[in-house]
Amino acid sequence: MIIKAFEINKKKFDKENFFLFYGENEGLKTELIQNLKKNLEGNIDNYDETQILVDKEFFYQKVFNQSLFDKEKIIIVNRCSEKIYQVIESILEKNISDVKIILNAGILEKKSKLRNLFEKDKNLIIIPTYKDTSIGLLEIARKFFYNYKISVSQEAINLLVNRCNGDRGHLKS
Repeated sequence: MIIKAFEINKKKFDKENFFLFYGENEGLKTELIQNLKKNLEGNIDNYDETQILVDKEFFYQKVFNQSLFDKEKIIIVNRCSEKIYQVIESILEKNISDVKIILNAGILEKKSKLRNLFEKDKNLIIIPTYKDTSIGLLEIARKFFYNYKISVSQEAINLLVNRCNGDRGHLKS
């Protein structure tokens, strides 16, 4: 199921266990994943796709073994690509309920198996993160300077927005 980036804060994700964030706006992806982690409870484990592909059995043990102390586990997999498709498919077959898996991928083609899997299944959440518009970035910059009571000319704000290339992560840093 496709969800827009601005809708993620409005919904509760109690029944959904798989999330795929993809696109070129790294700052927005980071922001959305941080907001999602705040709404979910559980122990958080971070992995890189290469770690999982090297030792799949270790990853499967982490996913399928239940903890006596934690109600839920949150697993974040960074730098995902098509290579993780088979791993996700095998986890989906087991029908897990106490593990939330967040996939952070780069740009995925429209023909991508991983993208198509998440778009067609109603229990899987996919959130595209496209480049921010200059109007949206201007608003973010204005709010930042207003909150910290810093007076900045419009020319300086425009220069900052032009330099960040549509990525709010560059703007915030």
